[in-house]
Amino acid sequence: MVSKVSAAKKRMASEVSTASNIGPREQRKRRLLGIVSLTVGVATAFVLVVLEAPRPLRVIVFFPVWLAGLGLLQAREQTCIALAARGTCNMDAGEENLNDDNLIEQLRGKSRLIHRRALVTAIAITLVALAFP
Repeated sequence: MVSKVSAAKKRMASEVSTASNIGPREQRKRRLLGIVSLTVGVATAFVLVVLEAPRPLRVIVFFPVWLAGLGLLQAREQTCIALAARGTCNMDAGEENLNDDNLIEQLRGKSRLIHRRALVTAIAITLVALAFP
């Protein structure tokens, strides 16, 4: 019984990991957003630390780092969180509605995971920026 459950979990995990709703061009857009946002976040953190800005002001580092996480993770996971919420996909030929409820739910699960990872990463990097004197 236990082996059947673990086999089902493995199958679900592989299905979730292969589910995608964006094509290569859309992935590049999100990767570019992530790289630009990360550059802005790191530059902002660097300037604020060098100028010895008050710690509460350094919290602004959170926003660009969070956007960077969202962009880079969406590109890596081949899943757009906005499209997943609408139940659509864009495989580089424009938006199309998804008809498979199971696929839509898998994409929404990946979307939630992307949100959590981006949030945790942004919080951690913001705390590092706050730790410097």
